[in-house]
Amino acid sequence: MPHNISFTNGKPEIMFVGETPWHGLGTHLDKPPGTAAEAIRAAQLDWRVVKKPIYALDGREFCVVPGYQATVRADRWGKEDCKPFGLVGDDYQVLQNSEAFEFFDPVIQSGKIDYDTAGALGDGRRVWVLAKVKDDIHVKGNDAVQRYLLLSNGHDGHTALEVRFTPVRVVCQNTLDWALSIGTDILRTHHGRGLARRVERTQDGVKRILGHYDDLAKHYEQLASVPLVNGRLQSYVNLVFPMPKQKRNQTERSYEEAVTRNNALRDTSAKLFEEGHGNNEPGIRGTLWAAYNGITEMVDHYLAFDSRSQRMEFLCFGEGKHVKEGAFDIAIAHADAWKNLTLSGTSS
Repeated sequence: MPHNISFTNGKPEIMFVGETPWHGLGTHLDKPPGTAAEAIRAAQLDWRVVKKPIYALDGREFCVVPGYQATVRADRWGKEDCKPFGLVGDDYQVLQNSEAFEFFDPVIQSGKIDYDTAGALGDGRRVWVLAKVKDDIHVKGNDAVQRYLLLSNGHDGHTALEVRFTPVRVVCQNTLDWALSIGTDILRTHHGRGLARRVERTQDGVKRILGHYDDLAKHYEQLASVPLVNGRLQSYVNLVFPMPKQKRNQTERSYEEAVTRNNALRDTSAKLFEEGHGNNEPGIRGTLWAAYNGITEMVDHYLAFDSRSQRMEFLCFGEGKHVKEGAFDIAIAHADAWKNLTLSGTSS
C-alpha cells in the first residue's frame, strides 16, 4: 500500500476520533475509547509479537543461529505474508501493543486526556497512539495550540518506546514538536533486560509530564514577546539551516545542489514569517514566535514526498521532527538576548 498503513484481513490498522485523517482510512469512532483495550480493538492492533529462532544452512543441514531471533506477528506466523520485523538478541524483551497503550490508561481515567488516533505502519513494525490533552494553550489572542502526547513503539529491535509532546497550532495545523528533557529513562525505553521495571517508571512519568506543558506555554509566550528586527530573522533561519559542508568525495555538482536546497529552506521559512497562516495576527506579527512557526509550516506543508507514509515518517519520527525541535531550541536559546538588544536599541 502506498500509504504504508498496516492492514489485517483487509482492514486498515488505524482508528481515529473526529475529523478524517490525511490518509482517509481507518475506523471512525464517535467518541474517544475509554481504555487502551478499546483503542487497540478499534485500530485492529490486538495481535501479539513473538520471537522465533533463526536457522542457517550448514552444508545439507539447517542449524539454529545462536544468540539471535526474529520478531514476527503471531497472527501471521506460517503464512506467506509473514515478514520478520527484525533480528534481535536474546536479551530483547517484546513489549506488546496492549502493554504499550496501557501507559495512558491511568491518565485517561483521570479525565485529563482522551485517546484520539492510533495505528500501525509497515505491517505493524511501528505502532503509535496519539492522545489529546484537554484545554488548549492560548499564546496571543486567538492563536491557540492544541496539546497532544504521542506514544510510539517499534518491534524491529531498534525502535525504542517513546513518549513526547506533539502540540498542534490550530490556525495552520503545524506540528510543534518539542523534545522532552525530564529524563530519557522515563520517556525513552529500550527493549532490553529490566523492561518491565522501566515500563512501570514510564507509566508514572506520563502522569507527571503533563505539568511540563505549563512550561511550554510560557516558552510560547516568551517567543511571542521577542520582535525580530535588524536582520535577526535571517540570523535565526541561518542558525536553523546552517550551510552544508562539502563532504569528502562529494562532487561539486552534488554540493551545489545541497546548497541550493538549503537556501530554498531558508527563503521559504523567511517568506512564511511574513505570509504564514496566523503570522499576521496582532501580537504575533514580526515576532520570534512567527519565525518559528514559519519554519514549522514550511516543514509540515511545503516539502514534497513520494508517498503519504514517507511524509508521516519524516514529520513524526524522522528528520522533520528533529528540524522543528532544533528550531525551537535555537529560538529559546536566543530569545532573551534578542529581546534585550531590541529594548536597548542595539543593532548587533
